[in-house]
Amino acid sequence: QKSIGDIVTSQHAVLDFGCGTGVLAMFAARADARKVIAVDRSPFIKTAQEIAAKNNLDTIDFYHADHQSLQLDEDVDVIVSEWMGHCLFYEAMLEPLLALRDRYLAPGGVMIPAQVSLHAGLVCDEDILDDLSFLKSQPYDIDFSPIADVPFQQTDLVALEPDSILNSTAHLGSLDMHTISTVDTPRVFTGTIIPSRKAEIFALCGWFSTLLSPGVMFGTGPNDLPTHWDQILFPLPEPFAVDPSREL
Repeated sequence: QKSIGDIVTSQHAVLDFGCGTGVLAMFAARADARKVIAVDRSPFIKTAQEIAAKNNLDTIDFYHADHQSLQLDEDVDVIVSEWMGHCLFYEAMLEPLLALRDRYLAPGGVMIPAQVSLHAGLVCDEDILDDLSFLKSQPYDIDFSPIADVPFQQTDLVALEPDSILNSTAHLGSLDMHTISTVDTPRVFTGTIIPSRKAEIFALCGWFSTLLSPGVMFGTGPNDLPTHWDQILFPLPEPFAVDPSREL
């Protein structure tokens, strides 16, 4: 709300892409935007419209559309979108958002969020290993060996405590939402970590942070305040030892 309130003025047309409940569109309407457009491909758009009406926000135009079917008769000054999934890309909304930006964001327009970043950490919590190894322990006196390794072969959503990872983490890259294109959207992210101490590592975890607007930001990692986003756990087939003398 603060980010939208700091940026949106009565001169702005605002587009909320993937609006869900319409809350971001309603924040823009409360900021006195001259025009607010809320777009969602889900039939829930009708409920969002009802919520806006209940709050006497009748200046919002609701569109049941996606990035391909949406047709507007003018450009917008601000695009706001809560497009980020777990570990940033989980909901696959980035490329549709960029396509919409390229069609309808006016020159010099503003994207909220303005920047997003991807991060990774080293999981040293033995409880995580115990959870992954549950089927290997022959629970209920049943031999689960045909599937005992499956938990090590798939990712999982987790909400880790800060002490579950080493203090040192990796910044894997940032995307400037004004300039990133569908052509150069990264498919591979890399980064380095100098381990903060000697430890056995049982998994990696990934999360994102975002700069909504100047001075307004949040993160979704183990050391950040809780959000509705989780981290993604990447189990390792075998634990490995790390040491501050060896950069990863």
